Amino acid sequence: MAALARYLFPLAKPRIVLLLVFVAAAGAWKAAGGQPDPATMLAVIVAVAVAAAGSNLINQGLEADIDALMRRTRGRAVASRQVNALAVIAAGLVLVAAAVTALAVATNLLAALLTLAAAVVYVLVYTVVLKRRSWNNIVIGGAAGAFPPLIGAAAVSGSIDAMGLYMFAFIFFWTPPHFWTLSLFLRKDYASAKVPMLGAVASPRDTATQIKLYILLLTALAWLPLAAGYGGLTFALAGTLLTAYWMRASWSLHGGASPSQTLAAYKFSLLYLALTFLILAIEPMLPWYA
Repeated sequence: MAALARYLFPLAKPRIVLLLVFVAAAGAWKAAGGQPDPATMLAVIVAVAVAAAGSNLINQGLEADIDALMRRTRGRAVASRQVNALAVIAAGLVLVAAAVTALAVATNLLAALLTLAAAVVYVLVYTVVLKRRSWNNIVIGGAAGAFPPLIGAAAVSGSIDAMGLYMFAFIFFWTPPHFWTLSLFLRKDYASAKVPMLGAVASPRDTATQIKLYILLLTALAWLPLAAGYGGLTFALAGTLLTAYWMRASWSLHGGASPSQTLAAYKFSLLYLALTFLILAIEPMLPWYA
């Protein structure tokens, strides 16, 4: 048990959890108009962190055979058989169940059910069904990562509204270009493990074309809150500038990009999401916002 506990933290992918918690908190902040109830915000942060960590543990247990074949992941504790996969999956299930229960008690049933849905999509739809079978794995299964801001908003309002759905959609369309950039960087790893990530089964040019099309879509999405009346010009302009920079960073991915350029484009996509949701959350607090 002590050995298992020692390995759980890195297996939970804490950096990914941190980003998911950030966008969940941003969703709650936006839904509350910049004045969230501290207890609700704390419940969202803790529950999303615990549920995401649990889902990642289950994912690690189910993908031990794939991870053992890839250079980037073969040293992970489950893949290298330092810890039992079933024990890691069991720990993940306990964490997800605890997070769902806690959120239902601390906020409302809708937020708890959305948290459960996120775990189900990630574990069953993405990990079990799609990842090994279709290059569309991240397009559909990646929806799991789009739930956190919707969870945060639902925890505040008790309902699913247009703003919550917008935040869900934004991350849903951000996810493919983000992961496809990583798949270009790790195309040999994915190919060796026979995981049909787009970058491993399509040419760099075709993959880059898909990446750029999704980035263009995000440019249009940056203006939707302004047009619909639940966002301002600051977010629209900032979103456009950030998306333009991401497009610039991704421009050479069609075949001429070095590994360092590809990795830089991938890392910027992470910063892009964090900055976008930060601006979305704090915009109502700006003195010129109307």
